[in-house]
Amino acid sequence: MQKVTIFFLLILLGLSCNKGQTGTTLTVTVTDGRTGAPAAGASVFLYESSAGVTSNTSKYSATTDQSGQASINIVFLSQYFVIAQQANEKNYYSGLIPSGIFKTQADIQFTPAQTPPAAIGGVKFKDINGD
Repeated sequence: MQKVTIFFLLILLGLSCNKGQTGTTLTVTVTDGRTGAPAAGASVFLYESSAGVTSNTSKYSATTDQSGQASINIVFLSQYFVIAQQANEKNYYSGLIPSGIFKTQADIQFTPAQTPPAAIGGVKFKDINGD
């Protein structure tokens, strides 16, 4: 099982993937970053590429249950862009989407400048609107 946690803005995402005989089930947990409470009724969107995010063409979508979890049966890819939204709160800034986690200092050095500043273990953002 793989688990990735991304904290950004007002939403905390916990992701886990289970590859089984019949496919892959991705479980996304959405938590309010201010209170730590499960975000019931949040919308979760999975995109195959940043172009899909820009054009708002998600490959998969789901709504979280009372425990803040949404399970989605997916075709396993090495990367999806995940956006969670509850009302006007999202896990990204306008034009910036999370694209990974900084793992090494070299990773930081070979990535365009980030705001907030890059740090090992911090979220790596991709600029999708080119500003």
